Amino acid sequence: MPIHWKRLDLRSKTTMPRPNTLTALYLQPVNTRQAFYSTERYEIGRFKTEDGRHKLWWHSSRGVNDPVRMRKHYDIWWCPVWEFDGF
Repeated sequence: MPIHWKRLDLRSKTTMPRPNTLTALYLQPVNTRQAFYSTERYEIGRFKTEDGRHKLWWHSSRGVNDPVRMRKHYDIWWCPVWEFDGF
């Protein structure tokens, strides 16, 4: 099955993954001259909300991040990831 990456846009529910869905992100630096944000990388995690609020947070092995702040440093692309079923 081919992977279809979509640009992350938090303004519309059709251009972002549903909360709690296992998701892969591709983070492409906007400015490669910045020391901490100069390399492209992939992350796997989930977008989650806090206590029923509308604000989404990105939860991955790197911790919890605000996707709005991440967009200041990266062009963000996403695709859904199938859950591991143990086989």
